[in-house]
Amino acid sequence: MDEFDKKCKIEQDNELGRYLTAAIDIKAGETIMLECPVLILSANDERRCSNCFLLANEFCSKCKVFPLCGNCNTHNDYDCNKFVDMNELKTSELQKGGQIYGVLKCLLLRENTETAECYKKFIQLEAHLEERRNTEVWDEIKKNVVTPIINSGLPNYLKSDEESIDEELLQRLCSIVDVNCFEIRAPDTSYMRAVYLNASLMSHQCVTNTVVAIDDNYKMKVYANRDITQGEMLLNCYTNVLLGTEERRQNLKLGKYFFCTCARCEDPTELGSHMSSLICPPCAQNKRDGFVVKKNNKWQCLTCQHTVKTDFVENILERAKEEIFHAKDDIYRYELLLGKLNRFFHRNHYMMIDIKQNVAAILRSIILNLAHRPGRKVYERKVRLCQEILNVLQIIQPGISRLKAIALYELCNASAELNRMRFNENEISQKELKELLLQSESMLRESIRMLLYEPVETPEGKLAKSMLKELKDLQNDMDMLKTKF
Repeated sequence: MDEFDKKCKIEQDNELGRYLTAAIDIKAGETIMLECPVLILSANDERRCSNCFLLANEFCSKCKVFPLCGNCNTHNDYDCNKFVDMNELKTSELQKGGQIYGVLKCLLLRENTETAECYKKFIQLEAHLEERRNTEVWDEIKKNVVTPIINSGLPNYLKSDEESIDEELLQRLCSIVDVNCFEIRAPDTSYMRAVYLNASLMSHQCVTNTVVAIDDNYKMKVYANRDITQGEMLLNCYTNVLLGTEERRQNLKLGKYFFCTCARCEDPTELGSHMSSLICPPCAQNKRDGFVVKKNNKWQCLTCQHTVKTDFVENILERAKEEIFHAKDDIYRYELLLGKLNRFFHRNHYMMIDIKQNVAAILRSIILNLAHRPGRKVYERKVRLCQEILNVLQIIQPGISRLKAIALYELCNASAELNRMRFNENEISQKELKELLLQSESMLRESIRMLLYEPVETPEGKLAKSMLKELKDLQNDMDMLKTKF
């Protein structure tokens, strides 16, 4: 019995459809499932090699259908040979776009006796077909996928007594992929999509009880980020946790076809994180804390009940997004923007957090580049940013968290170096330095603890390994303090 069968139970109801619950009590950090993808597909209609997934411009010389890069000569034997036998197939129709290859892979799952059972599970996944019918997405799929496949003559070769290859089926296959796919890292700097049959059954909430990790071989590990009791739903967040409520809900409605009513989305303060809250002008003028939140479709201050027009809020958000875009990689523009937006947004607003993450990333590059010889102010700024980001993550990602672990790691490094500087400038004593380095050691240990649950062949898993060496170096520093002083 594998992890999934032992620890997961498939349930079903009219509202949620099929979903997963814990079959037994599961401890924090415990593996819930290990799964390989049933499909790996390109994103954004890219054409990727069917063998190594690098971007490709050529096609297999044998089947004339599937893309291959210049380094690969072959791909899946079954897929290739299946098309070789189709003498009158118009292969040029099947070469018109990256989305087509995903549908072909779905159909080949059905044709291949070794994967036919996987196809039966795949076709049962949620499609939300009626929500897509007669929309722009439906028309786009018809133009770019359905029509070329029908015109190629493929339905004449892949006939089935149970299921005809017609527009309805092809639309369903595309919809299943869109609704259930996970984003995975591509071999280059881009990303791809993959479908995991078991993991797709996890329900959504913006504050989850699981962590999803995918290694460089596209194998998924799902583990608990806190203790989960038997019968509790297994939850995954389908969107970016660092977005505000309106943005998360919009993404979920557009991509997953449902309106999120989880605890975080229903709370105007987002569980006290205030990631969507604005500064109340009257309260600010009177030097008191007052935050405007969206409640009952109205933007209103929690303190003085002052209301703000929705159009005004939307305008500020759009202008802020535009300025963030134009400030890209410019730390001075980012810092000026933080000061400007601080008059409108709560310090934890998701746009403020976005800018702070960008600034922290630039500071990381400055610190790592010895030629810059960063001064004390760089480390002080990095420490403040990491603390502010961590304060938000503690609320929206309780328990084990990759994001939290990395922020804690960066805080540890910046704090340790800052305190060494303070000691060298005679601002703190040797005893105080030792105590502060012990705090850094504690942060580093906690960061390592969380990242050790990650698969070894992931960036986070590799980082955890290097952090163990850094932990030893930090401990050596503290030992030298004892010896030297």
